[in-house]
Amino acid sequence: MLKLSKKTEYAIIALLDMSGNGHDALTTVKDLAQKYNIPREIMGKVMQSLVRHGLILSQQGVKGGYKIDRTPQQISIHAVIRAVDGPISLVDCKVHDKLDCEQIEFCNIKSPMNIIHSELLNFFNSITLQDFQNKYGRRVQVK
Repeated sequence: MLKLSKKTEYAIIALLDMSGNGHDALTTVKDLAQKYNIPREIMGKVMQSLVRHGLILSQQGVKGGYKIDRTPQQISIHAVIRAVDGPISLVDCKVHDKLDCEQIEFCNIKSPMNIIHSELLNFFNSITLQDFQNKYGRRVQVK
């Protein structure tokens, strides 16, 4: 079954929240966890992944936190998924480009799956945080 992980959902929630706060505003893991009822430890790991992949910046210190490093139209959902969960793959041979697959000699779905895989990546690359904010529905304000 193809579905986004909770970590990816949390990453999108955090990025949307931060993008609504302005480019220089800092957000803490504690604030995000409380605001969206997300376990703090998981939110912390998600934020670290986003920092490692250059989607957000971390500022250390007492008044530290995280801030978004790009505009919402520059962040694709594919980039978020990769940052949090790694590469998207529909079948195992697409994860590591395995040539040791037992079915490789007999596989009759390799070519169609390659096409579907490519189209899925293009689709996720075409959706940005900006689309989440504007195209796919209004932004929900949490108090």
